[in-house]
Amino acid sequence: MSQRQDVSSGAAGPTRPSRRQAWERATGVPMVVLAVIFLVVYAWFVLDTGASPELDAWLGRVDVAIWVAFVADFVIRFGLSTRRWHFLRTHPLELLIVLIPPFRPLRLLRAAVLILGSLNRHSLSHRTRLSVFVGTGSVLVLSLCSLAFFDAEYGVEGSKVLNFGDALWWSAVSVTTVGYGDVYPVTTEGRLISLVLMTFGIGLISFAIGTTTTWVIDQLKAVEESSDRADREISALVAEVRTLRAEVAALRPADEQYPADIAKPVGADGR
Repeated sequence: MSQRQDVSSGAAGPTRPSRRQAWERATGVPMVVLAVIFLVVYAWFVLDTGASPELDAWLGRVDVAIWVAFVADFVIRFGLSTRRWHFLRTHPLELLIVLIPPFRPLRLLRAAVLILGSLNRHSLSHRTRLSVFVGTGSVLVLSLCSLAFFDAEYGVEGSKVLNFGDALWWSAVSVTTVGYGDVYPVTTEGRLISLVLMTFGIGLISFAIGTTTTWVIDQLKAVEESSDRADREISALVAEVRTLRAEVAALRPADEQYPADIAKPVGADGR
């Protein structure tokens, strides 16, 4: 009976959000804040190679606490879903975060998805939102893959990564498909991160290039249309001026058609 009432009320007015959607709206901002905190903590933990054991332990506790929050959010959303198998199929990344807790790069992707998803909630134009999404996504993918690669490869025997600059260089040459081969992964985790970068990074960079090309073409079309419109307006004004001159000339007496001092042909009076 309650489901029928929900259907009838939805037909009469705006559809009420489901309990899962209401939860996602309520926790959207806090989850984005947690994602940003996680990125800061993770970057601190990875880049500060000379940190004290006490600081590492504190950062590790914050990392675990945020992972627990991600897991709790996933479990609650799963419990509130009316189509749970569909929810699992459409959220594979979050399911992997729950099933493989030690693999922190997955949590990096989850944090990136939360941050990029928050961009869609701003009241911007479609083109502006798309540009912001592509730009932010490209920077996030490069930065996060560099951090994860540095975390996996630094200090490993046979690794070519001696500092974070090497990891950034590897990300740049990999995402642009240049691949000089001077820096390459030697660990299993590093190879998995390379697969993520090749899958998402190349797509984002290609999308960014396509978006930029489309924008340039649109600007050129706008300039051409503006120039054509200006030419049409000038032609219309010239035609209107000619019409007005003809009308004025028709209203004047015959002896005033050509004023002697302005428009009378030279030599017409025989002089």
